Amino acid sequence: MSRQLDQLRQQLQNSFGESFRSPEWGAPVLMTQALKAVKAQFDSSSVSTDPRSIAKTLLAFRNTRSLTNFIDLKYACFGVSQRVGRDGWSLIEDEALFELLLGFIKDLNEFPRRLRKCYQGLMHSYFNYAILDDEAAAGVGNWLLLRKFLVDHLSVALSVEPQASWLRTLGEHRNLLADNPCDRYAPQLMNGDASELVAASESIGLATSSWVWQEAITSHTQQVCKLKSDKKFREYLDVLLDLLDGKGGVQLSRSIAVDCIALILIRYVKGKDLPEHPHLRDLAVEQIGNPWLKRTAWDAHVKNDEARTMVDGWLKRRLITDFFALLSEDGAADQRRLNYWLRFEPVIEDMWFALGPHAGSTNTSNFRDMRKRMEGRLHYLDGQGSPYNNAFIMKIGTFMVVEFGITGNATFIYNAQDLNLDSMRRHVAIHTLKARNRVARLIHMANWEGSFDAWLLPRIGWSPQIGAAGSSRSVDAYLQIS
Repeated sequence: MSRQLDQLRQQLQNSFGESFRSPEWGAPVLMTQALKAVKAQFDSSSVSTDPRSIAKTLLAFRNTRSLTNFIDLKYACFGVSQRVGRDGWSLIEDEALFELLLGFIKDLNEFPRRLRKCYQGLMHSYFNYAILDDEAAAGVGNWLLLRKFLVDHLSVALSVEPQASWLRTLGEHRNLLADNPCDRYAPQLMNGDASELVAASESIGLATSSWVWQEAITSHTQQVCKLKSDKKFREYLDVLLDLLDGKGGVQLSRSIAVDCIALILIRYVKGKDLPEHPHLRDLAVEQIGNPWLKRTAWDAHVKNDEARTMVDGWLKRRLITDFFALLSEDGAADQRRLNYWLRFEPVIEDMWFALGPHAGSTNTSNFRDMRKRMEGRLHYLDGQGSPYNNAFIMKIGTFMVVEFGITGNATFIYNAQDLNLDSMRRHVAIHTLKARNRVARLIHMANWEGSFDAWLLPRIGWSPQIGAAGSSRSVDAYLQIS
């Protein structure tokens, strides 16, 4: 300790010396650095502990039910939520031994300085235990006992002079030891201001993976979703989605992210109008899954079919747009085909994509994001001439409709049972998608839209709200029947 004091004294002298020579009075930057050095050495909320030593202490306590000295007692406090042994045993999930440990610490009431050291370890264990994870169910009861112990003994720990700043901060943020611990920070977080929670976290020594941050974002989400005004709700939505997307530096558990996204989707679908929200769409698909492929997951987590249908439509429309815009041969949107097939989104039951070499390997963000959206329905196209050709397959009614990216091509239609993409391997040969067992081959000519409608709509028993752009000339002019 004397060596550390000598080193710190020399650093302080150097800092003060610089401050007197600095053109800026007091050299605040250097003073701040010196203060940080003091806090880091003597007033830090964290303590240097060896996880291996803690694990050794915990395993011995598990076997002997005793702690031989104060160091072992302190190590046990810091290791309350640590998993050890081949079976991943955790002290906080062991009812008998956890109560025994608390009994040992209560005996330190007459030695408040020692109690404060144990209190510090228990506090870190309280904040670090993954209480929001499903596997934490076994430790909930003891975690609540730990919270009560921290509340009951806070005044004893605070009585020790000099007071540690981390302990004063905990005293100022007693809400963290109560029900609804993070409601206090939600209004600030809604406005993108996390300064109070960040300051408390830094002083107490909270990791960004702590349940506190996850609870704070849950409270934030609940407050945003309670807003009655659609305009206000959407104003606050972007900041919230950035946090859920990990852009705020908080390590959210998947279960918390999914729960928050579900709340947002349920609130969003209650709006008077439902404009597509690309960030919400992509985050929902990433965390919950493709809404028509992962129906069970949506039913389990969101439990709202209107919300699932909303995202289902958003995703299908985006994928259709990807194909006829991003995947067109010359990179320019094929607006006519895009507009035509967008009308069928409500009756497209499923879709698949077979990408050529260019779309399958291009590594720009647009193409990476597109392939990510296509996960679960992505194949690769073999045996075709142009590396820029791609195929888009839609299941509509009892038919499978195949469109190709290269303009001037035909649309191939099969009975659904004759073209089973799910049974095919990752790579699909182009001749498979142009096979002679097709029902029809529709030709893209001058005014093809009306002719396509005239053939397809009666056979699926459905009509879109928006009419086709092309004329309704005779189907036979643009149709070849196999």
